[in-house]
Amino acid sequence: MTMNTELFRKLQNFRASLNTSFLERTEVVDGVLASILTKQNAFLFGAPGTGKSELVREISNGFSGSKFFGYLLSPTTDPSELFGPVAVSKLLKDEYVRDVEGYLPDSNIAFLDELFRGSSAVLNSLLTILNERTFNNGRHVITTPVQSIVAATNSFPQEESLQAFCDRFLFRPTVDCLKLPASKATLDSWAVGVQERPSIQSEMTFEDLIELQQEVERVKINDQFLDSFRQTLELLEARGLTVSDRRRVQILKFMRGWALVQGNDELRAEYLHGSLVHIVYRNVDDINVIKECLNQAVPTADMVLTSIKRASHGIETEFHALMSVTRERRGVVQDLQGLNETVSKLRRLHKNSQTLSKKIDGILDSDEYQMSAEERLSASKLSQAIEDRTNSIAKTINDLSA
Repeated sequence: MTMNTELFRKLQNFRASLNTSFLERTEVVDGVLASILTKQNAFLFGAPGTGKSELVREISNGFSGSKFFGYLLSPTTDPSELFGPVAVSKLLKDEYVRDVEGYLPDSNIAFLDELFRGSSAVLNSLLTILNERTFNNGRHVITTPVQSIVAATNSFPQEESLQAFCDRFLFRPTVDCLKLPASKATLDSWAVGVQERPSIQSEMTFEDLIELQQEVERVKINDQFLDSFRQTLELLEARGLTVSDRRRVQILKFMRGWALVQGNDELRAEYLHGSLVHIVYRNVDDINVIKECLNQAVPTADMVLTSIKRASHGIETEFHALMSVTRERRGVVQDLQGLNETVSKLRRLHKNSQTLSKKIDGILDSDEYQMSAEERLSASKLSQAIEDRTNSIAKTINDLSA
């Protein structure tokens, strides 16, 4: 990594702490962190009680010295509740200026719950902060210190005008209730006090956040990633999902932040899997289309290993079938043509097995795919099994040819 080692350690420890306390939220945590590091906005969809506001608040509090502003909107929410009251002293001088200190325009990270319940006056006033990070305060346009605004709602908006407003938010994951039995059991243990829920630990400061934002600009983007990115967007466009030029640029910037959160100073094409699916969709029906396009354009280590395992199983099945026929004919004089056909099939299997062996060894020896320790161990075992089978086939060919 080119970044400060101590800064990297603090970021990864903070990320790990968040994932320990917020179960099944890895991609959401990574996406919100990447949004803040790249000064993008995020939108969390999900039912009440899924911990959306708590998660954003804990992430904001993780950068000590940062200013957090949170608010639950309703149809009666007045703009002054978000942007500050009108300064009476200025009003007496015929100046319509708000006192923004302590309100949204004065914050670094903001969370707006039930955003779409806000009035059109509130939503319209938010646009310049969302887009340019500026706020029209009377006759003056002020530059706000806002790094990121994270909003939330219970459902995806159906109205076209609200969908256009939602497009101002780049990363838009759905936060579901816990699904894994182990996670539910852990949550129950926390609830009744059998176990204590891990508290969020962070050594990071707001100054660290600013430095991390600078580090994002140094994350390398190689040709392999750009090729995969372009191919994915072309496949999506062919399926009716077009990404605008503005959003395309935003995605590339966000992906640099995503890579940094993963602990890498270079973008990998496989990072598109956990992120792009939460960005380019228009409705929930698009999710499967995006996943299909990603699987076609960006095969992951797991996908490649699964393909190799399937091919290896096919070779094993055919080899055992040939051996079964050979054992049945043992002691029977076989015609030369039949023997040659068997040897020919075995040689083909041997060649295919060698190809698989080289392919999996190439994966293990290169850094083309990022694998976890568990995936690497599984790949090593598969490599050994394929090598053993290749040797068995070679021995059988020699025995039959003798």
